[in-house]
Formats: sequence, structure tokens, C-alpha cells
Amino acid sequence: MRTEHKAPVIGESLYLWAGNQIDLPADHDSLQKRELTSTVDVYQLSTADWSSHLTRGTPPLGVAGYSCTTSHSNIYYFGGWCGHDDCYHNTLNVLNTIKMQWTLCSNAEQLLMKKGYAGMVLLEFDAAEYLVIIGGYGSAPTVYHPQFQYDQLNDGRVHTNEQLLYNVSTKQFIVPSVSGQCCLPTDTFIIEKITTAGNRGIMFGGLVTVNDHETAVTNSVYIFSVTHNIINWEILKPGAIPSEGLWPVERCDHASAIINGDYTSPTLVVIGGRDNKNQLVNECLLFDSITTGQCSCRKIPLPESVTGRYSHSLTAVTMSPHCVWLVILGGFEKFEWEKVRGRVKPIVTFITDSNRLIMIIELIYSEAGEWIVQAVLDGNNLTSKNYQEKYQSYSKTRTWWMEQLIEYPTEKEMKLQRYIQSLHQELQVAHQSKVSLQEALVEANKQVKGNDSNDIMGSVLEEMRQEQEKLIEEKQIITEDYEKLKLKVADMEEKEEQYLKEKQIIIEKDKVIAKLTSQAEEQSQNEKHIITDLKKKELYIAKLVKERQERVLKQPIKETSSIGLQFNYLIPSMEKLDCLSDVQVAERKLFLIQGDKPQLMNWEKYGLRIGVQEASLSCTDTVEAAVVALVGGQFQFPPNTVLVSAVYAVSLSKPLLKRLILEIQHCVALTGRPALSRHLKFAIAPVSIPSLPYQFSIVEGGEFKPDSWYGSIQRKEFCLVAIVGEKHLPKLLTDGDESEEEEEEEQEEQAEEETEEEVEDGNSDSSSDSDKTKDPPGGSSGGQGESTSNEGLEEEEETGGQSLHEEGNEEQDNERVEESNDHEEPQHEEGTAPIPCTDSSSDFNSKVVVSTGIVENMAYAGLVYYEEKRAEDLVTFAAAKDLSALLEFIKKDCPHAERGQNILFRFKDYHGYIELKFDAPQKKSFTGWNIEPHMDSCKFLRCDVDKFGEATYPLPSICLISVYASPGAVPSLHYSVPLDGVADPKTLFIHRSLRTTPPPPSTVQGTSSSSSTASISQTRRETEEGTFRSDIAHRVMTEYTSLIKNCGIDIYFLVDKLLEHNIINAREKREITDGYTKHTASERIDELLHIISSSISMDGEVFGIFLDVLREEGTRRTIKLADKLIEKYKSI
Repeated sequence: MRTEHKAPVIGESLYLWAGNQIDLPADHDSLQKRELTSTVDVYQLSTADWSSHLTRGTPPLGVAGYSCTTSHSNIYYFGGWCGHDDCYHNTLNVLNTIKMQWTLCSNAEQLLMKKGYAGMVLLEFDAAEYLVIIGGYGSAPTVYHPQFQYDQLNDGRVHTNEQLLYNVSTKQFIVPSVSGQCCLPTDTFIIEKITTAGNRGIMFGGLVTVNDHETAVTNSVYIFSVTHNIINWEILKPGAIPSEGLWPVERCDHASAIINGDYTSPTLVVIGGRDNKNQLVNECLLFDSITTGQCSCRKIPLPESVTGRYSHSLTAVTMSPHCVWLVILGGFEKFEWEKVRGRVKPIVTFITDSNRLIMIIELIYSEAGEWIVQAVLDGNNLTSKNYQEKYQSYSKTRTWWMEQLIEYPTEKEMKLQRYIQSLHQELQVAHQSKVSLQEALVEANKQVKGNDSNDIMGSVLEEMRQEQEKLIEEKQIITEDYEKLKLKVADMEEKEEQYLKEKQIIIEKDKVIAKLTSQAEEQSQNEKHIITDLKKKELYIAKLVKERQERVLKQPIKETSSIGLQFNYLIPSMEKLDCLSDVQVAERKLFLIQGDKPQLMNWEKYGLRIGVQEASLSCTDTVEAAVVALVGGQFQFPPNTVLVSAVYAVSLSKPLLKRLILEIQHCVALTGRPALSRHLKFAIAPVSIPSLPYQFSIVEGGEFKPDSWYGSIQRKEFCLVAIVGEKHLPKLLTDGDESEEEEEEEQEEQAEEETEEEVEDGNSDSSSDSDKTKDPPGGSSGGQGESTSNEGLEEEEETGGQSLHEEGNEEQDNERVEESNDHEEPQHEEGTAPIPCTDSSSDFNSKVVVSTGIVENMAYAGLVYYEEKRAEDLVTFAAAKDLSALLEFIKKDCPHAERGQNILFRFKDYHGYIELKFDAPQKKSFTGWNIEPHMDSCKFLRCDVDKFGEATYPLPSICLISVYASPGAVPSLHYSVPLDGVADPKTLFIHRSLRTTPPPPSTVQGTSSSSSTASISQTRRETEEGTFRSDIAHRVMTEYTSLIKNCGIDIYFLVDKLLEHNIINAREKREITDGYTKHTASERIDELLHIISSSISMDGEVFGIFLDVLREEGTRRTIKLADKLIEKYKSI
């Protein structure tokens, strides 16, 4: 019964040394412990039985949690736990399995900390073999290397990600440098070499440091490579490994092995382990294609008798080119906490079932191209005749390539090993006989009394002398034989060393040949793929060119379709946008700009069109344009402005000869209000900044047509781009309408003059590097003009410039304008006085602040979704600015929901709100139907709707409504819900059909249209025992936000408690507590309180949990705050 051990394979034998055992003495070094550690148990696969072998030399003292790997016939052991207290070791020892002899390679006391539960793997690079040692925990080190972390845990031990290289040839340790995203301090993980002859490895799972002094289970997957004493790290993120289910769960104390088939790439097998709740992870994972960059993960079914264990060993033995045996050995089967003498201690249970102590899983490579389970053999199966027949069948069909992978000892070496073993056994018997005689002498001395004692003692001594003479003679014979044997061994070692050198030279040559062959094959394969891709691309481009030529013959205006590609691979133009942080991404897109013709890249689904002018490239060039649509983030816009568009980031793989024309969608209705266009501005911010937030500034130029929802601007240097509107306009008290009209006329005349000058100059591109952007040809900021695309760009000098989209796109804009006009109130003309506003600002002292009309004419959209939740239907109403990027972001958040009615609306008042009225009279009967909103008052404040996308408002404003039918309800529901607070009357309709599932108990039922007002229950007026109303609780949390922030509660304690109650998940916990996010403490608590408030608005029970957490913190401030919150709740 072993745990925390390794069982490496050499030839057809598994070598099991030490490990955590039930009878392991809790001593640093004793005779009993030496007897255990001086023995190696060997399992022969050919006979399926164990044999014990004594070893020579001094075995290591780190008996559990050691690191282990093999090289030829040698097994290397590093570090480990001593078996008592907090005693750990840092020695590197090697066991020669031919001589069964221990050798101390090096004592790394000055370089490496004493530790256990680390990882060690043998890699080959720079024409040499190296041991790579990573991570672990143990005693405080004597030397701290600055490139690594050393975290002291609460129990006094030190957790580290320290890494070291050991050159097997020179027997020297090297402290490497690290690059990339290095692993965190980790222990009890798995590490394997993933190339048969190379420098790469994989690391998965384990315990990592959290909160500086604690550990938590992880599911991180790292790929690392070593070259020139530099270890480069790469972490695989969720999504990088396609899997049948979700990302692999967190685990530690698991076991792994690498499968190297004849026709397959290396495959990682992971079995068992513990999760973050100390429960068994009953599964087996296969990571395929880990060396090709297309890694995938899947589960294979295995019985719980195999997977239900941790701290065990797993060894892969190749039986044929298409068959691998996985040998699983030992481990714990249970972990629990028990109270012992007033202290909580972990209690572990060894696997004692003889059928489970050692098991073999037979994997075969199927014709479908994947590894599958052929058989599972337990203890009974291994002693059966069928096992022997199975083994013999594989043994007869093995080919010569197996001999290259496995080094078998010669018959002479085996005979010598057996002879040495017999000599050691005879010496041990002689030693035991001597001890027995001494004990007998002492016992006889105690029992002898009287005058006969001398006679008896003399007799005993005479017998002892005779026995001792025999022992001396036997020892002399053994010594002589041993001396002769030493000479033979020395001679054999010299010959063996020469043989190994010659063999190593041959192996190195074979490796070089194999590597060159592999590189040649890989290069050939890559060239074939490239040629195939180029042919496909050429055919596709030829098709596009042909279609374009046909369109040219049919119409004077032509548009070249761009090639849109989804980029889930690394591209130069997208690398420039990787620095974006703390932003909400709606979608990403990659376009290709080809040739010297004008092009239009249409991405209206996310509110963007990009125009490429003629001669922006040479006819043979291709440029990648990467675009990211953002719905929010840590943005700061100029004062007195409101964001009226999404934010876009555009990057090119290389510069163009002419400016790009960006057309960005906004949500301001300009139809009938051309004067509003002068209050729309383009704003830009740099993509790469030293610290957040992104600071936007107004940029000159741009065109906003009164009959379109798009504004256009030309850009040469790229950054974050958006459209903002001026909210307030300072106006002197003495100014009148006439002065404003005169000012407008002067501006229009000036714009016309500028337009004429630009038309005369043609489409000349400015070479200035300033951020100020000129207006597009033929227009000025806020001006009106015609538009064209493709061919129209070629005719700019004659027409003065036109917009980029064709008639089809104009019709879409006009349809949207007409839809907006259907619900608009009569508006003031261009010369009408601005709308007065009651807001005041320090920037406008001594002036009356009036509204520009931008805010009042912003368009909003309401979206309705239906989801079936058991017996009820859950209706979701979401409100946001009428921007395609925002609406697509909301739609993606409800991918499986049924789409319902969508409406466009405007708020009636500047600081107004809209409210869903559920008590309106109904025209159709809704008998038996129940409509129950989740909020007492379904109001949407304009300020809350506008905040969607800000750093603290990642979710849109929504209202949830439960709809279900009682027995006997009318077959269909057509329930009207008017919107109050909108500029024009709007009504939502809830459409549902009767379902067969019986509804839950209801408090309100409809009877007829005449009694609808009294029959609709919006929210329960009285709470049940122990529950809270979500609307009241949310209100309390909002009013007491400042007190909560200053109550002094420990944020890490609060986060742990919220995670325990599933109010937040592990990802949200990392985002709040991770020190690498550079968030201040105030920003962290703000983000956490926003999550709590949002959760309370959906589930009142969260409010009660939050009160319990405050009281559990135990300070007078938090307890008093909890009392205040509940008092406020009861008073509302």
C-alpha cells in the first residue's frame, strides 16, 4: 500500500521505491527506515508478480512526494518529504538499475530550496540531456532567486515556482532565466515531456498560491520549452483546448503519463486527483495533438475503481505500435476532515483492496484515429491464464522499433545482478545470526544463578566461539569472492562506459537524422498547405473580380466585396490591439484590402462601414484591417458630452497611401433637425496607454448627414474612435433668436466656402501627422452632401465627394429614419430656440445652460426575449441605445432565447424614465394566466440605460417577468403592456400559448379583461418567512453603498463567502483579487458591490446572505451595519 510515490518503467519492469506507507517510521534516519528505503520492489509484466531487491549505496531520505524521471537504465530522484514534521530534502540521487546501486549526483543546498511535491522531467537541447526541476513547497530557502516567487503559507512552509536545470553530462546545476507567462508557485501538479526528442513539456493542475498565504486548486495548462538556459512559458486559456464538455475541472494529486504511438503524436493521459472541495475527480482525460498547436481534450470512460483515487502513480508501457498498457498503482481513496483532540485534522484512507492495488488499462489506437479502452485488468485478472496469453501474444508480434525505445539488460548483466543480490542476502543472514547470538548471551546471563553460572557461561561462550569461527570463515570466503567480483565489476564498468559512449554517439546521430527528417517532412507539409491555401485564395479572388466586372457592366457605381475572416489565430494587425484592457468586446472582425481599386468593407451588423480610396495600395499588395467593436469599458469622454455610438478600434498591418473613410453609426435622429448635426463630434483616444481610463478628446472634421444614422470621417493614424454629442449649450441671457440665426447662417456660408476650396483641390491627402482630421471631400462638420462608393471615389474631383454606401444601404438608412419619424413629436426647425435645461455646471457660471437637443433626440431600442423555465415562461425586456453593436451584444447574451417584439422609442423628458404598466385594461381575455414581474416598479431611468457599457455597468437594464398558466386557462395569451414616459405611445405585447406542464402555485390569476387591473400581481407585497423582496433590498443596498464601502470588511473574506454561496464564480473572484489587474482597493470594492447589488435585484435571498456575511465578520462596525440595513428594509 503506497501513496505519494512513482513507478517508472525500464524495459519490461516497473521500479517502486519508498513512498508514503502505513508502516513508515516517523524518524529522520533510523535502522528501520533504512531497511525500508534500501529495498526496491520490481514488478515484472511478463509474470505479473513482485520481487524485492536490496540496493547498494546510501538511499535518499526524501521518501514521499519526491520527483522522479528516467534516463536509459538510470532513475533520478530529487527532494521529497522525510516522513516527519516539516522536514524536506534537496538532494539529487540516481539509481543504476543494472547494479542496483545509489549514487549522490549533487547536493543543491546552496542553489535549491529543500522541498517536495515538485516536478522533474528530462529534456534534450543544446546537444545535451538536462533535468528540469519546477515548483513545489518546503522549507525556507537559503538563496532567493529574484526571477522566482517564494510565498510563505499560513502553516510556515514556503510555496515556490523556482526552476533549475541539471546537466546530466557535466553534473552541474544551472539557474535559468524565464520568459512568457510563467507558472505561479505550484505543487502536486503533473509534468511530462511532450516530444520524443526535444525541449518541450506540459504542466497541468496542482495547488497554487492565492491571497499570498493560502493555496487553491487550479486547472491551468502550461506549455514550456527550454533553449540556451531560458525557460519560455505559455499558458493555454479556456477556448484554446476544444473539449467535449467544459474546460477541465481543477485538480491536484492526480497522475499522468505520455503515450507515444507509432503513427500518432504524443498524447497526455490524466487520471484521478482531488478537486477544490477535496472530493475525488473520477475521470480520465486525454489531451491529443499537444505538439501541433491544435490541442484537444476529451474524456474516456473508465470504472470508478480505476479513477477513484489520488496521490497514486500512472505508468505507460508500449506493447505494440497500436497498443499501450497504463499501469496504475496505489493511492488514497478518501479524504476528510475530522476533529481530533479539539483540532481539525485531515484523515486519509489508503487503498487496501488487493484487486485495486495494481490495475492495467489496455488502450488501442482505433481505425477512427483515436485511443479507446480495450480492457481493464484488476488484481484477479492479472493472475489469470488469460493475462499470460495476452502478454505472450503482444510479445511475439513486437517489431524492431521497440528495441530502439527500450534498453534491455544483457544476460551477462542480469546474471551479475543476481549474484550480487545473493551475496547481499548472505551478508544479511550472517548479520542477523550474530545479533541473535548476542541476544541469547544476554538472556542466558540474566537467567543463570548460583555456583553453576560459571560452568553454564563457559559452555555458552564455547558454543559462541565455535559459531563465531564459522562466521569468520564464511565472511572470509564472502570477502574473497566480493573482491574478485569487484575486479570483474570494475572491468565491466569500464567496458560498459565505452559501450555507452559509442551507443550515445549512435543515438545522437539517429536523433539528428530523425530531427532533420521530421523538419523536412514538416516543411514539405507546410509548403503543401501554403500552396493549397494560395490556390484557393487565387480562385476566390478571381471569382470576386469576375463578379465585380459583371456588376460594372450593369451599373455605373460598383462595390468591391471585401473578404471577411474570423481571426482566432495570431495576425500582425490584431497584435496592435492586444493591449486593450478592461473593455467589453461585442465582436472582432478581420478584413483584407487588396489591390489599388476602391473598396467598401461593410460591417453594418455592428454599426461600421470602412471605405478604401482608389490607389491606397499597389495593385499587388494586400493589407489586413483588424476591427474591434466595443460596447463599453473604462472610457472618459470630454465634459458636456454624451456617447452616442459604440467605440471602435481599427488597426492596419501596414500603412496605406491614402486615408481610410470610417462611417460609424450613431443613435441621434437628425431627420427634420439638420441643426443638431453641428453638435455631433468625433472623439478619439490612444489604444496604448500607461494607465486607465482611456481619455477621449474631440477631433476636428467629420460629416453627419441629416437623413442618415451614420457619421463619416477620414483617418490616417488609428486609435479608439467614437461619436459624442454635446449635451448643453451656453447662451447669453441677452441673445435672441435672430442672433442665433445669423450665427448659423455665417457658419453655413463658411462651410460652403471651405467645401468649394476642397473641391478645387480635389482629393488631396494631407501628410500631416496631427490628430486633427479634415472633413471628407465635399462636406464639412455638420454639413450635408451627396455620397458615393467605389466608382464615386474616382469621380470626387467632379462631384465634390459622396458617401460610401450604395442605394441599398441608403434605403436601409431611410427605412430606419421613417421608422423613427413614425414616433417623433413635432420638433423645432433649425432656427427655433434651443430647449431650456435645468442643469447647471461650474463651466457655465453666469450663463443660462440650455440643451442642444442631442439627448432629447437619442433613439433607444427595447428587446423582448422568451425562455422556458420548467412550468413557467421567463420574459426578459432589455433597453439600450439603438446601436447595432449594443443590440448584437445583448442578443449574444441570450443565444438560446426566443426573440420577441422589438421597439424603438425616445424618452419624453431630459431626466426621464420609462415604466412598464402591467395594470392597463386588456382587450383580450387572459383568464387563468399569471403575469408576475420580478420588480415592484418596472422603471428604467434614462441615466441607468445610458450607463450600460461603463466599467461598473457591464450588463444592460432589464426587467424579468414570469408568465405561467393555471389549469383551465385560455389557450393563448395576448397581453398588452404600455410604456409610460416615452415621447410617443408604445405598447409591448406578451404572446404565449398554453403548455401541458402544470404551473406552480400562483398568487394572482386573470379572469377577464374587465378585472385585469386587480388580477395582475407585479410583486408580492408581503414576504414569506426568511425571504426578502428584491426591489426593496436593492434600494437599501443603493442608499447605503457609502457605509458598506467604509465598514472595514476584509474584501478577501467577503469574496470567499460570496464564492461559497455561488453569488460569484472563480473567474470573477480572480478578477477582483488578482494583484496583476492594477485595480485600486476602491475600484475592487466598487466592482464587488455592483455584482452584489445586481444579484440582489434578481434574487432577494442574496440580501439575507450578505447580512449573514457582515455579522460573521464579527466587528462592531459590520454587525451595526447589518442591523441598520435590516432596519431600513423593514421601514420601507
